Amino acid sequence: MIGQNSLLKMQKFQLMAEISQEIVIFFGKSGNIVDCNRKAMEELGYDRDISQISITEIFREAIRMEDNQVSLQMKYQDKALETVAYRKNQTCFPVNLKISVKEDKKNYLGICCAINISDRRQLLSDIKYLKNEIKSYKQDRNEFIANITHELRTPVNGIMGFTEGLMETELLPKQIETVNIIHRCCVNMNTIINDLLDYTKFANKKMVLEHIDFNFRNFIDDIVELNVTKINEKGLKLLVNVADDVPVKVIGDEFRLAQILNNLFANAVKFTSIGQIALEVVKTAQTEDEVELFFMVMDTGIGISMEDMDKLFISFSQVDGSITRRFGGTGLGLSICKMLVEAMHGSIEVESDKGKGSTFSFTVRLGLPEMSDSMEDDEIQEEEPDTGMFITSSIDGISNIPEGDYISRMIEEAGSQINTVSDHEESHREVIGYVLNAMEKLSLSIEMESWEKAEELAEYIKNMIPNDHKELNKKAFRLLLAVRKEDHDTSLMLNNELKTIICEVVGWKM
Repeated sequence: MIGQNSLLKMQKFQLMAEISQEIVIFFGKSGNIVDCNRKAMEELGYDRDISQISITEIFREAIRMEDNQVSLQMKYQDKALETVAYRKNQTCFPVNLKISVKEDKKNYLGICCAINISDRRQLLSDIKYLKNEIKSYKQDRNEFIANITHELRTPVNGIMGFTEGLMETELLPKQIETVNIIHRCCVNMNTIINDLLDYTKFANKKMVLEHIDFNFRNFIDDIVELNVTKINEKGLKLLVNVADDVPVKVIGDEFRLAQILNNLFANAVKFTSIGQIALEVVKTAQTEDEVELFFMVMDTGIGISMEDMDKLFISFSQVDGSITRRFGGTGLGLSICKMLVEAMHGSIEVESDKGKGSTFSFTVRLGLPEMSDSMEDDEIQEEEPDTGMFITSSIDGISNIPEGDYISRMIEEAGSQINTVSDHEESHREVIGYVLNAMEKLSLSIEMESWEKAEELAEYIKNMIPNDHKELNKKAFRLLLAVRKEDHDTSLMLNNELKTIICEVVGWKM
């Protein structure tokens, strides 16, 4: 007699087999089908007559007969693999098949578990077809956009030409105002057209960057000159600082680099009503034939919330639908900036607080000309433009400190140690003492909310950090930015972090 527990287990198994969506077939050593579930009969087209056929007639590739007994393909044992199952009418369909066998000297029982994957096969085929359709659609769309924008450029330029001609004639004040509006609309339209053309170039992988020598400081002057009028119109303060060790002459695509900076400046001006806009440029790495430059464009504008930052660099995206209605734009500018920066082997990031302003930072790699080609430029002393944009600070008690960048001799990329045997050890420590003293004064100025004095101290501290130490430079820039924003908590935190790092390098205890 079958025990109660054994009977219960058998009933459970039969119930599971009946409701299973798998094909379940039991077979003997001679290939005879011992039992199967309802799903097997439905899928294979058999009724009770399934017991009269061999398992080899259903899974012909996985199971064969040899010497009057079944021979299994080892790869299907205890592992689900794809094969085909044959129906009663000799048609077949794809399945994932797994075979398991229990055998001893007296008994042999095999089980085949298979899942019909016809629907999945069809789904994968449909997905592949849709992917090809989408790819073809994108190509057609990009070509359409490119063709349309090229066609639009001709009439827009024609209208601009006529408006410029009208401006040279005698017009009434109202007519002059109207012609100026038409001209500005054409300029805006051209900007949109150029963004669309750049987008389609990247989408079709047709964007090619130039590699031409250009004077970097003249380049920055041109960027400032182009944007300073709009900045002044809004009553904003402009601060520009290019580190002294940035090469005078570099090799790259001057036009595309200008496009990145002009776009970031345009956004900063657009979204800033009160305060200032700042540009910082430092050198973060250099080899014999290449230099990496780090740019920061900072503003005190409306800022961006944390949850909206992910949308910034997505094509045709604005962080808020009302932005388009209020400020205009296609949502392509930052996306194109990201593409251009990455094409120059760099990366772009943003840091922002809602209502406190934004900082866009990016790196690019530019080539360096041969020494003989650039020596003449290096010997020329460039004049700084008289715009009041460049800041020089003089801190009480430390204005006479030597300009030699002592910290850069002591701090190296991997956190190297100070050379305590140096003849200039006392001078080094004296200068570091001045810097730490400035940090103490900065903490006091922040606590007292004396922000003008705090900005002078933060500027001094930044200038004393070595330009070849990328992470320290970034932290010093962020400290200066936080002070300019009058952000009490962030300023204190960054000042303390910077102080801790310098003390660790020198070996002093806080």
